[in-house]
Amino acid sequence: MKNIPALWLLLLTAFFISCKSQKSATKDPSDLEGMQHVTLDTMMVEADDDLYDQNVSSIYQAAEERTWDITHTMLDLSFDWKNETVLGKAELTITPVYYPQDTLRLDAVNFKVSRITIDKQPITGFQNNGKEIIIAFPSKIKKGQVLKVEINYTAHPSPSGEEISFAITSDKGLFFIDPQDTIPGTPTQLWTQGETTNNSRWFPTLDQPNERFTQEIIMTVADTMMTLSNGLMISSTPLAGGMRRDHWKLDLPHAPYLAMVAVGQWDKETDYWRGRPVEYYVDKGYGRSARSIFSNTPEMIDFFSKKLDYEFVWPKYAQVIVKDFVSGAMENTTAVVFGDFIQFDKNEIIEEGMNDYIVAHELFHHWFGDLVTCESWANLTLNEGFANYAEYLWQEYKYGRERADIARINELSGYFDQTSYETHPLIHYHYASEEAMFDAHSYNKGGLVLHMLRDLVGDEAFFASLNNYLKEHAFKATEVDDLRQAFEETTGKDLHWFFDQWYLSKGHPVLNISHEYDASDNELTFTIEQTQKAQGYREIFRLPVEIAVIQQDSSIVYRNVMMDSVKQEFTFPFTEEPLAVVMDPKDILLAVVNHDIPEKEYGIRTLSNLSINHRISAFRLIENAEEPLLDKLMRDSSYTMRVMAISYLAEKEDFAKLSSMTGWETNPVLQFYLMETLAADTALAKQLAVHLLDTTDKVPIMYSALKVLAATDVDEAIHWLAHVKDHSPPAIYAVKADIYARKGNMLTLDFFTSDTAARISDGYLEDFIGTMAYFMSGESAAVQDKGLAIIDSDFFLQTEYPAYRRFYLVTGLLKQYMVEGSGPYQTKLLNTVKSLYSKETDEYLRGVLKEGLGELVD
Repeated sequence: MKNIPALWLLLLTAFFISCKSQKSATKDPSDLEGMQHVTLDTMMVEADDDLYDQNVSSIYQAAEERTWDITHTMLDLSFDWKNETVLGKAELTITPVYYPQDTLRLDAVNFKVSRITIDKQPITGFQNNGKEIIIAFPSKIKKGQVLKVEINYTAHPSPSGEEISFAITSDKGLFFIDPQDTIPGTPTQLWTQGETTNNSRWFPTLDQPNERFTQEIIMTVADTMMTLSNGLMISSTPLAGGMRRDHWKLDLPHAPYLAMVAVGQWDKETDYWRGRPVEYYVDKGYGRSARSIFSNTPEMIDFFSKKLDYEFVWPKYAQVIVKDFVSGAMENTTAVVFGDFIQFDKNEIIEEGMNDYIVAHELFHHWFGDLVTCESWANLTLNEGFANYAEYLWQEYKYGRERADIARINELSGYFDQTSYETHPLIHYHYASEEAMFDAHSYNKGGLVLHMLRDLVGDEAFFASLNNYLKEHAFKATEVDDLRQAFEETTGKDLHWFFDQWYLSKGHPVLNISHEYDASDNELTFTIEQTQKAQGYREIFRLPVEIAVIQQDSSIVYRNVMMDSVKQEFTFPFTEEPLAVVMDPKDILLAVVNHDIPEKEYGIRTLSNLSINHRISAFRLIENAEEPLLDKLMRDSSYTMRVMAISYLAEKEDFAKLSSMTGWETNPVLQFYLMETLAADTALAKQLAVHLLDTTDKVPIMYSALKVLAATDVDEAIHWLAHVKDHSPPAIYAVKADIYARKGNMLTLDFFTSDTAARISDGYLEDFIGTMAYFMSGESAAVQDKGLAIIDSDFFLQTEYPAYRRFYLVTGLLKQYMVEGSGPYQTKLLNTVKSLYSKETDEYLRGVLKEGLGELVD
């Protein structure tokens, strides 16, 4: 990925500006095209018909029947790294749930069992069919009888070979990463991923979400390695031969899929919340950035504890980054695992709280998912819908309603994207595959429905109801009726209608809206028609609807109505014709809304005190904004609307107005955006670049500002380079090459062939290679040949993830090729490009290069 500023608002703005020819305000899949990828804790939502059975299963997918209860699991593990196997001894404390039992069937996939004892007595009459260990008892075991089942085994975790979901791309369960330490730049690690039923690939258990046990896990590892598991480490004992034995214990019960182990080497930093450790495990070298990567974690724990009036119950909270993770992140109790896509150097990021969304998501699972767990995968939204809504709650608290509502647009996008190829009830008892439950219904729709429920009952009642739900069902498994009853007990309301239409029915309302003012009767008529039946959804949704009426003095009057028919008209008295009439002004409803908005309302809505979605949608409709409206937007209190104004002016190439914004814009992110937009105007760009260099510690801003200066005043760039030389060597090293190349006589080829040069990060590599090619254009043929041979070798590919680097080598060389006059050096550049292209093995990248290079590589 290109190392560019992580400006989520700018990405949204680019989309909205590009689509502003739409003439009606709508929340529709087609209207949200271009925003189809929504990061979830365990998935990226994408359209793929192959994963979904369009003929929904006729089989009722019930919760697993519980015959036995595992009350405690103790594991004693060591690892054969060469053969990638687990050497384990499991002691399970078990008892019948209610009825007497004569057979115990434990999930254990691909195990070799060497010995089983029950209450210390060896048994031989067991079966091991590769999926289960089956133990038959000579007489029935009654409720209340407690057995200690000890199993000595070897597990060789391997994938099933079956189709897996977007959420979890492998069901292997336990993963050895570079176990022989043969891959340069890749750390040797071991980690687990248990959801949905994959932990039974490394320890025997009853692998269902409605099971629950306390646990102890002992790991014997090399003394050079760190370990992590659920709960607290209660001892760490050095052993002979450079080994160590770590003992982890979790005294509170949780579901089997939430058990985890990880082994590796990390930088570790620790904070505390109310005396409990809050730990961050990051790649070696990233320790100084750990608190930025996992920023605000202690504050989040405190916020959610207070908001729910239910204190975080677990003994610690650890977050670890691992290599090649098969999900986005996983909420293992007290020890959350993240893929390394969230990792960054703290000075390389502009946006505050860039990872807050996923950190909040995983943390909230420790109430919804870990403390109270869905009893079956059909009820998965009771885990994931809440975790997704936590992202909104945190953004709203920390950064304001506007930023939360911007994120909500993305949630709508992900859900509507899925409805273009598959819809099902939120609580889906007839799923074709449990893996398919990890989708934009369970996540996105689940959070969006909670947002509506919160608005329906009110804030105080909403969080009081959640508190009731948590207290009633702590350390238990639940289904959706438990949630409904918690709300009904708390509020006194009958909420069957809400849960029936949003949780147990598929789809969403599709509403056609119109409004008309009758001056003779001084009446406003607002008409709503439900049309979703044509899409196979229920004919009528019961909808509490708020209508905002913007009056001539710009004040807003709100009217609340209940829609419970296919088509309804609502009439309100108003002495003057309103300036604008807006349905759902706070942007609460999950619905496709088609509203023919008069053009005269565009500007009114844009500048109104409506939700940010309504303001953005209205501005999109304006093809040529008038000066007074633009002037107001450029000074708008909303960060988002100022971004919209900058993007609009940039598209119109109105550099005069853009330059005027530099006089009052104080937000460094928008100043940076303005500087890049104004790069064509050397005087203004230089002035803003100097200001940013004098005020920022963010490397992307420094890099861009120095690049702007290099293009306008190379001596000034050299002056400022001395002030930032201690920051982020890869970025500054890359921009130094650009500055020195422009100055002339300050570089040799050695600058481009140093160890630092070889490690230039992906985000700066294309520019660096372009600069290298520019430098060599003025050098001898021998230097050109030597430099191009280095580029054509593996020199710049010796990084942890070399996949895209050859692509950047090609695009970097093309920069100089396109400006180089015909001659021997241009021919050499082209030959190197062809050679790099011929070595590209990734079919996708090869296709992109071929499309871009065209006849050059034919």
